[in-house]
Amino acid sequence: MSKMIDKITAEDRRIAADILDDLQAVLHAADVKLPSLGIDWRSAKATGVILIDLGAARPEIIERLVVVLRRCMRP
Repeated sequence: MSKMIDKITAEDRRIAADILDDLQAVLHAADVKLPSLGIDWRSAKATGVILIDLGAARPEIIERLVVVLRRCMRP
């Protein structure tokens, strides 16, 4: 069953990996590092649903992320 899910989700997995790379690049440019950021491959193999896991981070890291997001939302 897992091989079938792998075949069906190959394109979705590639897209998710590209999006993750883009997110990491943007966060790096903003000096924000989410240490647990990654793709939840285990869930993807079990369900076929690809999830990007933002993971856990210290409050000061999330605070920097909030500042960056707020800055981007200003008109």
